[in-house]
Amino acid sequence: MKKRSAILLCLVMASLLSAQESAKKYLLIEHFTNSKCPPCASKNPVFYNLIGQAQYADDLHHISVHPIFPYPECVFYQANTSENTAWTNLYPISGTPTIVLNGTTQNPATPILTEAKLQTFLGQTSPLYVQVSESGPNNARTVNVKAKALGEIPAGNYKIFVAIAEKVVNQQTPNGETVHRNVFRKMLTAVAGDAFTVPSTGALNEYNFNYSIPNDWNANEVYVLAFVKEVDTKQVLNSGTRFDPVLSGTEEAEPTTIRISPNPASDFAWVALAEDVAQTVEVFASNGQRVSVSFENQGNAVSISTISLSPGIYFVKIDGEKGVYVGKFVRG
Repeated sequence: MKKRSAILLCLVMASLLSAQESAKKYLLIEHFTNSKCPPCASKNPVFYNLIGQAQYADDLHHISVHPIFPYPECVFYQANTSENTAWTNLYPISGTPTIVLNGTTQNPATPILTEAKLQTFLGQTSPLYVQVSESGPNNARTVNVKAKALGEIPAGNYKIFVAIAEKVVNQQTPNGETVHRNVFRKMLTAVAGDAFTVPSTGALNEYNFNYSIPNDWNANEVYVLAFVKEVDTKQVLNSGTRFDPVLSGTEEAEPTTIRISPNPASDFAWVALAEDVAQTVEVFASNGQRVSVSFENQGNAVSISTISLSPGIYFVKIDGEKGVYVGKFVRG
């Protein structure tokens, strides 16, 4: 019994932490290249081979931006001259190919990205989770972007960026390249980003867009990339596409952190469940021991009797009809 209680306590505490802490931070690679640039033709395939490895498929997002230099005849630059130029001007980009990793411009090198450098940007977490979904026929898409705060986001001057990209473009260009990956096509926000108000922990911002796909794009390859950036430091908070696995614990299955009052409690504790009704209530002492309590549903609120509890810290797990809720309180 003690072993089972300890396991249950660990699950409750883990749920509390996971509900409050962070999501995986994807590495955003902004790749500045040019379809007439010979060094791009020699360096890009090695770079694409590295980031295309299966072990990195769920760790990064990549988008190729095409500046006017060194050759304004670049076919992808010519397809959207104003926005490719504006995106490039957000950074100190002086040549191609150049990469920017989560907002940090990398010095020119051969290769442009090593596996050792790549791995230093992986395994990070973020207090913000970005989820992208798309629907609609091939020629007209509806996009929904949710940016949810899983933890406290540091103060800053944040903007949200939403861009349309084409995953693979098979086209031979003057520099000899035949495959171009994640080609930037158009912004749905301003190129310099739209205002982003930092949500409180557990809350989210939601954005909706509509766009049409021109006939010269391959609709089967078109998708949306969204990211949030602190524009003064250029550091990316997190990014997302529709290809990402849905973060476990951000939908109905997520243990939702609840506020318990009064806290400290004496004779009883109250929990308000938004549009849900408690089915079971479990309370654990800090040593892992499950304690016996009674509870009563009063609409969407739960009254938990705490009068028999000894002073100390307690953890609560509530299974409702629609979700799971976790919290803690002090018995004074």
